[in-house]
Amino acid sequence: MPSPLSAIDRDVLTVANLVRTSRALTRQELASRTGMSRNTISTLIASAIETGLLVPDGSAPSTGGRAPQTWRFHHEAGLIMVAGVHSSALHLAVTDLAGHALCQRMVDWPIMRGPEETLDEVARQMREMAENVQASSSRPLEVWGAGVSLPGPIDQSTGRPTAPPIMPGWDRFDVRGHLDNRLGVPVAVDNDVNTMLLGYATTLPDQRLRCPRDILYLQIGTGIGAGIMSAGHVHRGADGAAGDIGHVRVTDADSVVCRCGRTGCLEAVAGGWSLLRDARRAAAEGLSPHLATRLEDTGTLTLEDIVSGVLAGDTECLTLMVRSATAVGDALAMLVSFFNPSQVILAGALPQGCPMFLDVARRIVSERALILATAGLQVTAAASGLEDERRGAALLTVNALFNAATRD
Repeated sequence: MPSPLSAIDRDVLTVANLVRTSRALTRQELASRTGMSRNTISTLIASAIETGLLVPDGSAPSTGGRAPQTWRFHHEAGLIMVAGVHSSALHLAVTDLAGHALCQRMVDWPIMRGPEETLDEVARQMREMAENVQASSSRPLEVWGAGVSLPGPIDQSTGRPTAPPIMPGWDRFDVRGHLDNRLGVPVAVDNDVNTMLLGYATTLPDQRLRCPRDILYLQIGTGIGAGIMSAGHVHRGADGAAGDIGHVRVTDADSVVCRCGRTGCLEAVAGGWSLLRDARRAAAEGLSPHLATRLEDTGTLTLEDIVSGVLAGDTECLTLMVRSATAVGDALAMLVSFFNPSQVILAGALPQGCPMFLDVARRIVSERALILATAGLQVTAAASGLEDERRGAALLTVNALFNAATRD
């Protein structure tokens, strides 16, 4: 599908993209980055303002003379439709071009229903939400594209899932093409944890302040996966499988069977599905009064029920949480020694809801990782993995649009 940027001059897009990504904000910085004259830059800025890509943004600090004028990307100029497809729910939003939510909703939906039915529902819901936002706006707003986050490895050249362990029927399905046809806008697709990582990175200080950008972002939910950012760039690997640590073997116990069919996987010890399996057993056998009450009241158990049990001092919930944190910490110690990140971010109900989870994971990393690799390491919980995912999916889409429009 045609991009809303396809009719704009490439040099104008280059200048606007440098401002959008905070790599250059003044005429002098833009001229230095592009090798163009200041007069040419002024002409291109004027064109970018006329096309609605940039707006004036005051002045930068003076270095002795008149303070230089600055601009910012006009992120209010368009809309992005966003979908986070999870194992049992769809998290949907319409955002501006910076990922700020203008409308959002959650729909209970099992991923087991398959790609066609799931993506048709995603498209229907997103079209409805975008039309509502457009109808309530005081000015015309065009939908620039759509960003989709999926819980499995993604082939970046095609946007297709590659042997996703928890997505039966999705292997090699043309997610991008299917939604292109139903939405009529360009579509970007990536793994959920990479998307969360991208969204988290936008909350860090200005890149020009040289804030460290070597980050590990772990999502500990139904499954477990890691996003890897090296020198500010998301590392996806040769085939899109980088960071798929949930099925790394962490125990020799053949009795610990993973849902992928192998034994001893990290997910089978620390993943949400294995914790909930054992939580249901503890509730049924009367080992956990808290879980038994929750199961009786709601008919099901969630990771949030384990979190509330931890906070209430329930022994079985504490045991499950510590088991997960210990296995995650052990895997992290190896990753930290190998990659030497400046930050490790843990997302999911347990690390975000249980301070003890972080304490256990930090202690194990400190004890088992290389001393040099942990000297300046920060291990913290995400403020909201879902918000990171939403911002990241929008940013993924806008990045793809600019990259395609400025590609040689």
